[in-house]
Amino acid sequence: MEVMVALAIMAVAVVAVFQLYSRALRSTKKAEDYTKAIFYARSFLDEAYSVSDPSEISGSKEFEKYYTVSRQVVIQAESEDKKAKLYEIIVTVTWPPSGNLKIKGLRSVYAPEE
Repeated sequence: MEVMVALAIMAVAVVAVFQLYSRALRSTKKAEDYTKAIFYARSFLDEAYSVSDPSEISGSKEFEKYYTVSRQVVIQAESEDKKAKLYEIIVTVTWPPSGNLKIKGLRSVYAPEE
């Protein structure tokens, strides 16, 4: 009888350890997904900061057949002489089953007379 009780207690302990291990694996995967999403989003945002006219680079791209990154560029303000513009850049990263990350940035552009 004592052996049966000891085995039952050990079985409960083993099940608890496996559940904790499973939860840790899920958390690690989720952290990896968010880290990659931040990397791709920041890359798309930096690309918009590096070009002279960010309004021309809206669009989307797929990475690793898993992450879809889209960039939207909107003019928020414009000077009266149309030389200075303020752009809002919105980058959205999605991945299955329900991952979603959105970052926003602002960029001002001044085009002096030539």
